[in-house]
Amino acid sequence: MTRRRLLIPLHWATAFLLLAMVKGGTAAEWVRWAYVACGLAWLGLMAAGGPLARPGPKLRGAMRAGFAPAHWAIYAVLAASVALNALALIDPDWTEPAWTSLLVLLGIAGLHAIFHLWRHTALNDGALRMILPRVLHRHL
Repeated sequence: MTRRRLLIPLHWATAFLLLAMVKGGTAAEWVRWAYVACGLAWLGLMAAGGPLARPGPKLRGAMRAGFAPAHWAIYAVLAASVALNALALIDPDWTEPAWTSLLVLLGIAGLHAIFHLWRHTALNDGALRMILPRVLHRHL
């Protein structure tokens, strides 16, 4: 199995677990542990081989220059959120910072999604093909 085939489901599982936790304002303990596990697996694969995202030839100027640093910043926020949520599961004193980290990550993830939707539609560079499962490519 390729690294990409592992990273795509981890990306989406982490995103949906984040949404599940934020939606109700709280989450079952198993959902939070699943989020921590998916986040750690994703970060581990990324640390071992680097991010899969590439700016593509149509992205120019400051957007191209800021592409890699922005993605590394997202990984840093994800790492902080995973760590804080793991701490909160062990010690309830960390619940407030863990909750705040989820909201910050959700905001950043929204901007991340908008950026890649813009790339896919305005630049027509196929950005969504990089992260969507192959079965969905025919709908793009």
